[in-house]
Amino acid sequence: MALEGLPLRDMLKQATKYVEELKQNVEELKRRKAALKGDEGGSKEERLPVLMVRNMGSTLEVNLSTGLDKEFKLHEVLSVLKEEEVEVVSASYTTVGNQIFYTIHAQILYSRIGIETSRMHERLKGLIH
Repeated sequence: MALEGLPLRDMLKQATKYVEELKQNVEELKRRKAALKGDEGGSKEERLPVLMVRNMGSTLEVNLSTGLDKEFKLHEVLSVLKEEEVEVVSASYTTVGNQIFYTIHAQILYSRIGIETSRMHERLKGLIH
């Protein structure tokens, strides 16, 4: 996150937004850890899908895990990313047992403007839940 040359007010806004994104990521990781450990009620398949969106400056990483029996359309996820002004650089998946794990790396097209990761997270979450 490049903050040089920005007015103090804008720096504080960017820093606040970044801290909120970190909090959201921590909560998502805690939920994911609990799901993988089986600490929550129900089977692991019932707790899926799990979504994590990480803003890494000029790049974005989307991690999604879901059950093989869950229906969701990857092209819809990619469409949301495109609408949010990010360009997908790579997308991969791996299957372990009856779970599938997707990883999408994208380039933020307008890094000076920044990206609203929490809004993107909510939009993606709406597609897969």
